[in-house]
Amino acid sequence: MTAGPTDAASHEGAGSKGHLAELEGWRALAALGVLLTHVGFLSGATGRHILPGFLARADIGVAIFFVLSGFLLYRPWARRSLVNGPPIDSRSYAVRRFARLVPAWLLVLVGTLLLVPESRDAGATPWIANLLQVQSLRLEWDLPGLAQLWSLSTEVMFYLVLPPLAMLLARRPAAHSGRRHLLLLLGVAAAGWIFRLLVGLDAFPAGYAWNRTLPATLDWFVVGMAFAVVQTDPDLRHRAGRWVSTVPWHLYGLAACMFWVLTTRTAGPYDLSPPTFGQASVKHAANTVVAALLLAPSFLGARTSLSAILRSRVLGYLGRISYGIFLWHLPVMFGVRSALGLEIFAWGFWSTTLLTLAISIVLAALSWRFVEAPAQAWSHRVTGARRGKAPEGGQADERDGQHPGDEVPVRGGRGWPWRDQSP
Repeated sequence: MTAGPTDAASHEGAGSKGHLAELEGWRALAALGVLLTHVGFLSGATGRHILPGFLARADIGVAIFFVLSGFLLYRPWARRSLVNGPPIDSRSYAVRRFARLVPAWLLVLVGTLLLVPESRDAGATPWIANLLQVQSLRLEWDLPGLAQLWSLSTEVMFYLVLPPLAMLLARRPAAHSGRRHLLLLLGVAAAGWIFRLLVGLDAFPAGYAWNRTLPATLDWFVVGMAFAVVQTDPDLRHRAGRWVSTVPWHLYGLAACMFWVLTTRTAGPYDLSPPTFGQASVKHAANTVVAALLLAPSFLGARTSLSAILRSRVLGYLGRISYGIFLWHLPVMFGVRSALGLEIFAWGFWSTTLLTLAISIVLAALSWRFVEAPAQAWSHRVTGARRGKAPEGGQADERDGQHPGDEVPVRGGRGWPWRDQSP
């Protein structure tokens, strides 16, 4: 069922509570997509089984994660610029990003040593690169069993760049107008595409994986930042909310068409063969559009029949622990295939998928229970945030950004995630 036009006030209510619950569902689906892509590759199913294009492009989950982070993390700065929101507490920002990222990530590094014997022979350089979160810069710095962490490295780059970028944008008089603020963000996205063009022209030193770095993926974050501006500006929120509320299924239909383009070889090969510049550009642009179209109704509070699915207890739970699923699924996958005696590219798609998903969910739940939730509770204590009271950063009623498991209010503290799924 599709919601009818809504006013700005109702969208503000949706922005603070209702529709953010849907973002948990999107995180769960995005994490599942990344998992399927890796299973398809390791089992050889990509390019051999039915729907090979779907398996090859399910990594669109990374774009969804980045758009979500841009939206969630930029909201306090958008409020500061557009509606005179509270000042941003840089100490709180840094402490919470550290608490949300580091403990669970260090735990999976230790787990990889146990689950993936090849990681023990990787040498010191990849381990140092992963500890410093710079592994996205070079392909050879990917650890066996942790190749997915290139995107975490890029996310960390965004964490570091966001405060100075936001302050730089805020210094522009145009930043205080929602429409002009969007134009500033469009310029930032254009700079990212110029960077991608220069990479395609071999303008940078060889040997680096430039297209995995922040400048090359900046437009994904900017899409989320733009939605934060629209959701914050009363006039833009009212206009966009009314429009999106009347056409959400048109957006989903267009997203499906764009994703079909992604599943063809127009967006590049299905294996690890290097794509052409044109193919890489098609894939990147299509990922941007699809992620924006899928998330727009949720960002702007439009209710559809899909909303009930996204807000379900199951997807809400999986979304809350999605960071752990993202971290653990690949080392678990290596361990599962080794236990089953399966060589790389040697079949076993369904057995690998089911076992990896089940074990990853268990490990992610344990990680949340004993590591992530306590770390988040600690970060809120030391930064002075109180339950039900907005901290200086103006982030009490929303999930702070984190890839892919954006920080959520720690209601219930150490409790299991499924005990509190209210929006």
